[in-house]
Amino acid sequence: MKTSQLIQWGLIAALTSTSLAANATANTFNTIYGTNFGGGSSYATTFLGDIDATFTAQVGAADGKFTYKGAQDGFQGVGVSPVTGSERTYGEIDIGESINASFSSGISISNFTLGLLFDGPEYGDVNEQAQITATFSDNSVHSYLFTATGINTGIWSGSGSFVNESVAANGMGAVWSFSNPFGNALIKSLSFTALPGVCGTAGGACTNQSDYTLISVSAVPEPETYAMFLAGLGLMGFVARRRKSV
Repeated sequence: MKTSQLIQWGLIAALTSTSLAANATANTFNTIYGTNFGGGSSYATTFLGDIDATFTAQVGAADGKFTYKGAQDGFQGVGVSPVTGSERTYGEIDIGESINASFSSGISISNFTLGLLFDGPEYGDVNEQAQITATFSDNSVHSYLFTATGINTGIWSGSGSFVNESVAANGMGAVWSFSNPFGNALIKSLSFTALPGVCGTAGGACTNQSDYTLISVSAVPEPETYAMFLAGLGLMGFVARRRKSV
């Protein structure tokens, strides 16, 4: 490994630490935050060193645009709106809307985090549901469902586990963090959309069923990439110590 490449990885680490200190939602080496998507129909970035990631907003078969509503309990995510015309909920992913992510090569998703997924009677929503569709490296496609069943309880049909980071109550973030959601399988693309909850299928008193925001997506680097990252950190520390001793 060339010294210049190791220094480059070290600089990436240093810049990451600096950006996190300045902005808690800045993209990091292995995490992409929805607050950085802007207001267009697509957003492209690079993470894990050399993985290109592209996120697009879609409404039905048409392009949508990324939109944002006010944070709750300090948590801010991204939603979707039509490019023109009206919609149900500004700044959230509604039924018929989606945020789609594609990656330049298969990656292991370690976490994704969703916000504003409630269960009644908060905001007149009952058992809101998020559907996440994953395309695997072998081109198989599987859809998974999360259903909010209480202020800090839910049901997830995928692998791994989830925790509630902000209870699903009025004025709170209703934030759910999913760890190792697809096991060890490599993922080529993801799609986040909403499905009707109990009110949407069985009647009852509700207002806006379902909608939510995408807060972040994280992945685990390949072992050789992670080794390069750690080597870069080590080299930066070595250079700093040499300068201090001179």
